[in-house]
Amino acid sequence: MRRLWESPRLRWQEAWAALRAHPWRVTLIAAPWLLGLLTALPVLWYEMDRAVRLPERQAAHDAVENAAQSMLRRLGRLRDDTRFLAFLTPRLLESGSQAQLLETYTSFLMAGGDYHKVRWMDATGRERLRVDQDAGSIRRVPGSALQDKRGRPFFENALHLQPGQIHLSPLDLNVENGRIEQPLRPTLRASSSFLLADGSAGVAVVNLHGNVLLERLRTRAAQSGFSLYLVHPQGYWLLGPTPDDAWGWQLGQAGHTVANFDPALWAAMQRRPSGDWHDWSFSTLQAAWRGTEGDLLAHADPTLGQLRLLVHRSRLPAARWKAALGGLALLGVVLVLWVVLGQARGLARELAYMQRLRDSNEALALANGHLQAAQQELARAERLSSLGLMVAGVAHEMNTPLASAQLALGTLRSGVARLQAQIMAGLRRSELESFLAEAAGACALADGELRRTSALVKRFKQVAVDRASLERRRFDLAEVLLDADPRLRRGGLAEGIALELDLEPGIAMQTYPGPLEQVVANLLNNALLHAYPEGKGGRIRLAARRDGAAQVRIEVADDGSGIAPEDLARIFEPFYTTARNRGGTGLGLHIVHQIVTEVLGGRIEVRSRRAGDPGDVPEGTCFTLHIPCVGPESVAEPL
Repeated sequence: MRRLWESPRLRWQEAWAALRAHPWRVTLIAAPWLLGLLTALPVLWYEMDRAVRLPERQAAHDAVENAAQSMLRRLGRLRDDTRFLAFLTPRLLESGSQAQLLETYTSFLMAGGDYHKVRWMDATGRERLRVDQDAGSIRRVPGSALQDKRGRPFFENALHLQPGQIHLSPLDLNVENGRIEQPLRPTLRASSSFLLADGSAGVAVVNLHGNVLLERLRTRAAQSGFSLYLVHPQGYWLLGPTPDDAWGWQLGQAGHTVANFDPALWAAMQRRPSGDWHDWSFSTLQAAWRGTEGDLLAHADPTLGQLRLLVHRSRLPAARWKAALGGLALLGVVLVLWVVLGQARGLARELAYMQRLRDSNEALALANGHLQAAQQELARAERLSSLGLMVAGVAHEMNTPLASAQLALGTLRSGVARLQAQIMAGLRRSELESFLAEAAGACALADGELRRTSALVKRFKQVAVDRASLERRRFDLAEVLLDADPRLRRGGLAEGIALELDLEPGIAMQTYPGPLEQVVANLLNNALLHAYPEGKGGRIRLAARRDGAAQVRIEVADDGSGIAPEDLARIFEPFYTTARNRGGTGLGLHIVHQIVTEVLGGRIEVRSRRAGDPGDVPEGTCFTLHIPCVGPESVAEPL
């Protein structure tokens, strides 16, 4: 028993020792497991949430649609029953059989089930015959209790309709003798007019017991696992979370609305006729019916089709899978800790072998340090090579004007010394005039050469600014192309390689000179590196021409060794090079392609043919740039 206790303790001690000695190594061991766990859990969470919520949401939509279709069918039967009653009533009245009409109304209520009142009224709105059903008991209302319904919308609207047309009232609380009936009785009334034998009008009215309809909707939704509610277009509950929440607009309870219950839910319901909001799904009756209602709403109260069905989805399934996922996550953490513990123990055992390898590792580290230093120096040299080339070009260009200015100043200094001697000996007018003329010439020469030097400095300063920033400006194309490489102005790129310049003058551009210079410089360096094997000479041609009114065509062509067909399709891929042993990095042409297409807004083409290969293309390689004269207004920083 003691050994069983000591074994886990020993494992923890070994793991703790490894963690203290090499915390980063233990972290690296644990990181993939933890990263995998942290990656898998959100994905699993999302997929499980999707697997649970999508069917649940669809089921909620089905519950809304089923409830709407159930109401549609019931209202359709109510319409048909009312039309039948309006058709039958005048015929029975014409026959003079009041008893048969009463029997018909009684049978109608018994067969209807959820009808609680049937009646007909004359053209003045006075009830002439009315039969009520209450708690299964059917009775005829005596004449003294018959009411005048003149002014009630269900009567007035039906009176103005053609016979056979049906008016459906809002679903609201029943009113008797001007007061809301107690206990509350939600009612939906269907009414239709008819003509009597004497030409006067009558109206048949059928009252549908709303509680029966609402309870049927609630029960069917509950059987599917949902809570169903019915909402007035103004946000009041008809079928609410509690019975006390319903009919607030008739009972003077203005706060019993969806807006007070959940403002965000009500806002979502206001934005669209049907949809979802968190755990709720909703739809108006008219949206859920999808045009299947026919003429049912043709003469109905406008609020009827705008009643909103609201279904609340239970959070229990989501809570269950979240709890299951939490347990799974805990199990995963325990498993990861166990695996990391085992690997940490293995690391602890390896520490014993580390000491014997330390001396050789120190020597290896020293050699590696020298190698890294050499690599850093090489990288530094590569970075400075471009700068050195530019400085050399500046120095070469400035040498001639500065030498001329120095010569002019030397001449002027000699003239001053000679003038001083002549003054001591007695200066003549002719000698003074000669000195002034000579001094004026020397000053003019020095001024001109210094101005030339200043222009060179200004131009190279602009080149440096263009290379260091991404600013669109107006410039002359030929001047910028010559500034791409200082060797272009000297007329030679390398020993044995001639330079041919064919630059159309006067081409004004409004684009990014720095990236354009970098493109041309990269293409020239690419030709020097790849086109001519060591010791072979040739010719490189740089040309620029207008290509229509809105763009230019720039060509960098060589007559060198060409590019193999299998390499030609990949030359713009990053890090692809056939001259890595000669310093190629595989980035030059990739950067060219990126700058041309993404910064300058143009395109680049390449054609090439090696010596001996068939084809009409000249031997060598030609890169053609099609650049718009006006570049994009804003671009990303080039590579």
